[in-house]
Amino acid sequence: MVWNATDIISLAAVIGAAVALINYTNRAFLWLHKTARQSEDLKTVREEQRIMSLALSACLDGLIQLGANHNVPKAKQALDDYIHGQAHTRERRKPCSTSTGR
Repeated sequence: MVWNATDIISLAAVIGAAVALINYTNRAFLWLHKTARQSEDLKTVREEQRIMSLALSACLDGLIQLGANHNVPKAKQALDDYIHGQAHTRERRKPCSTSTGR
């Protein structure tokens, strides 16, 4: 078989298209993998924040029990209000899984 310029250009176009398709597929896979890893990292950070909030609340409760009455009760109340507010905000964002017919 004799290769002329048209055959070589067509072959190069097919190879270029295949390389581009593989490249885009690889980028999509890497993006999905990165997104999944970020989701797991976010879950870890949220759990750490939950534990830190509970520890801070316990420390403030201990200070209140020891008689530290200046800004400690205000800080404890502000923390409790924030935690409760975030819990109710998350409840509103969640889609309703069952309908009540109302």
